[in-house]
Order: sequence, then C-alpha cells, then structure tokens
Amino acid sequence: MPDLGAADLFLGFLLLITPVVFIHELGHYWVARKAGVVVDVFSIGFGPEIFGWTSKTGTRWRIASIPLGGFVKMRGDDDAASTPASSAHQQIGSFAGAGLYWRMAIVAAGPAANFILGIALFAAVYMTVGKQVIPAVIGETIPDMPAAEAGLQPGDKIIEIDGIGIRNFDDMRGLIVESPDKTLQFVLLRDGQQLTVDVTPQSQFNEQLQMNVGILGVKSMPVGEFNRLGPGSAAVAATSDAFHMSVMIVRGLGRAITGDMQKGEVGGPVRIAEISGTVLNQGIVPFILLTAVISINLGLINLLPVPALDGGHLSFFLWEAIFRKPLPLAVQAGLMRGGIAILLGLTMFLIVADVMRLFNG
Repeated sequence: MPDLGAADLFLGFLLLITPVVFIHELGHYWVARKAGVVVDVFSIGFGPEIFGWTSKTGTRWRIASIPLGGFVKMRGDDDAASTPASSAHQQIGSFAGAGLYWRMAIVAAGPAANFILGIALFAAVYMTVGKQVIPAVIGETIPDMPAAEAGLQPGDKIIEIDGIGIRNFDDMRGLIVESPDKTLQFVLLRDGQQLTVDVTPQSQFNEQLQMNVGILGVKSMPVGEFNRLGPGSAAVAATSDAFHMSVMIVRGLGRAITGDMQKGEVGGPVRIAEISGTVLNQGIVPFILLTAVISINLGLINLLPVPALDGGHLSFFLWEAIFRKPLPLAVQAGLMRGGIAILLGLTMFLIVADVMRLFNG
C-alpha cells in the first residue's frame, strides 16, 4: 500500500464507516417507529457527544467522539446494548413491551439494511459504470504450476470448486487465494463433458496482504469491456454478488473458529482505515464498491449469536419463542455484559495488532 498520512486514514475511515453505521441504525430506527417503539437516542459513534439535536419525536440525534460504530437506545433500555430495564415492560412505547415478532423485526432490520445498502451500491455502479464479467474459462496454463500439473487445459470451464458454484473468474480466484496448499476438487466442462480434477494451489507469500495466498498458475480469457446493466439486471447481479460474498465471509469465519485463519486475514479499525484511505485515493468507484463490501460484512457479522450483537438479541427472542417465556432479565443482563466485554477486548486486541503490524512493517 502507498504511504498514507493520518488525514488520509481518518478521512477514508469516516467516509466509509459513517454511512454504513448510519444505514444500519436507521434500519433499527425505522422498524421501531413502525412498531410504535420510542427511540430515545440515535447515535453515530460512542462516548461523549460532539454534536446533536432533539427531534419533534423526542429522539436525540447525536454524533459522538469515538467513530467505531453506533447505536439506537429505545425506551426501556438500560444501555446502548439494549439491555432491558426491570420496569421496561410497564413503559408505554418501550422496546421490551413490543410484541415478540416486532422485536425480532426491529433487531433484524439493522443487518437487513446493511445488505440492502450493499446491494444498492453494487447495482448503482453496474448501472452507471458497468460490470465486467470474466468467464470462468481457462485461457492459458503456466507450465510447472499446479493447474498444468493437475491436467487443466485452456478452454476448460470451471463450474464448481469444492461444492461451491463458480459464476465467473473472480469467484474462482477468490477460492484459490484463500486455499494455499489445500487440495480442491474442481468440476469442469471440457468438450461438452463434465470432469472432476483435484488441484492443490501453490502457497505464495503476498507482501501487501501479509499472508500466504494460493496460486493456480492460469490466465483468464481476454477481458471484455464494461457493460452497463439495466435496473433489473443490475439488481439481480448485485444480489448474486452479495450472496456469494456472504458465502466467502462465512468460510472465513469458519477458518477463524477452527484456527485455520492466517494473521494477514485479521484486521481491526486501523486496518480498515488503511484500506479505506488507499482505496479512496484510487477513485470514487472503487471506494463505493469497498463501502458495499464493508456494509455486507457488517450485516453478516452482526447476525452472529453473540450477546450485544443483533444475533445475540435474536437468540434471546428465539428462546422466548420456543419456551414461551423470555430469559430472566438478570441472565440477559449478565450475558450482555459478557458480550460487551468480549467485543471490547477483541477490538482492543485488533487495534494493538494493527499498530504493531504498522510499526514492524
């Protein structure tokens, strides 16, 4: 990455994270209002307020000093993590007093809004700038590299890798990059016949990513021009891209859980600032696409069943739906405090790791 000043990092981070967080919290806010729940605070950032105003509905709209997320605090909540107060059920317009399915809808609306934003940004780029699709067809194999040694040939069309459908060359590239020294099963079409071939991508250290990546040793077919899509085609393509990106994110989370994730795949706020500053310098279109990617990431991460995240709240409501009664408030509060502690600890760990990487690099 090029050398970036602190202003580049800060500006890139703010321009990236602010709309993503705002749309996420706006999803919660909009459905809460539809459910008749009063929103006391709508905050972009945490900590002391820098600027704010109170709307006619009584909501305090604020921008806070620590730009690492945001929250909506609804009537009856004890804190920004939506821990219910003991008297919340008796308060008119409280979140806890809303029906179970309304509460589930309010919580799910945040991640849903992030997916909608990501898809909308992808679609906007595809309609204005266009979309370049590189078919998953091998144009050339490089001698003495894994593809050639496994018997892949020019003209082979890759349709599946390890059970994952391949739509284009970028799908194939993404799976290869994340699989150094891992044997993958390729399903391909050659002369109208379907074949299965095992290929083991070669491991190669990438200086920019600071991690080992998989190398196949193939080149794509000649790249065509960008084609502008109509609204319907753009929406379909954007939704498909968002879905496949979600699959890749889930695979990455799986590697993290099993301990198979590399150090270079892990990054925190400083890493995001570094990437956003670099991409912002490359132009508005790459930055819009990065914003879409981060929005989809945020939506998916928030669905994890971790207390204090939206997925944790949905887990509580699922318990309530199955057992016909909510978890005791003391249990919910304890789990929330534990979830907040875990998230804060993880954030601090990632910040320290990012800073150490910058100094060591």
